[in-house]
Amino acid sequence: MKTMKTLIIVALITLAYSPFALGQVSRPVVYKSGNVYHGTYDGFTRPHGYGTMDFPNGDKYEGEWHKGKYHGKGVYTYASGGRCEGTWTDGKMVGPGIIYFPNGDMIEAEFTDGANQTGRGKFTYANGSVYEGDLVNGLPEGEGKKVWPNGASYTGQWHNGAMEGKGTYIFENGAQYTGSWFHGRYNGEGTYTNSRGEVTHAIYKNGKVEQLIED
Repeated sequence: MKTMKTLIIVALITLAYSPFALGQVSRPVVYKSGNVYHGTYDGFTRPHGYGTMDFPNGDKYEGEWHKGKYHGKGVYTYASGGRCEGTWTDGKMVGPGIIYFPNGDMIEAEFTDGANQTGRGKFTYANGSVYEGDLVNGLPEGEGKKVWPNGASYTGQWHNGAMEGKGTYIFENGAQYTGSWFHGRYNGEGTYTNSRGEVTHAIYKNGKVEQLIED
């Protein structure tokens, strides 16, 4: 009987000091960095399980952890007012998630490396504009469509957040331009059709007609 009790006591002590043993949620952990953690932790006092980390600069993360890193479902809130909600892997937001910016902008996307989004997504701007398509580092890049609050829209290619490449812009009055773009302006060969149906085929430069093309 004594031998059995001794084995149980040894097992409990071993478990308590194991790196995989979870600490009590009632005792906050204060780190040398100034970070304060409330939640479950392992034998090395690393966040492990579920908890909240408060940072000295006012930022906060609340959610799931694994061996000291954000891992699972969680929300990172910035002192500036923005926040990231989604799924985390090894400290980075990976998978479906939402980023809310302090100015009211919002990105819903499939994240691959934190905020450096490199796939399909939806960007809703504070002014009511909506972009759906390819995003890189949170900016339109590749193929996508943007619709403005006044009803105007652009469908085509983008680079670094600007209309660039081939695309079609439809104005709120029904007029449209189809052709080449550079830095958000008509640039190269394109066709402009006004609201009355009159067509101008030309070479454009910086948004202005440089040379008419006879059809």
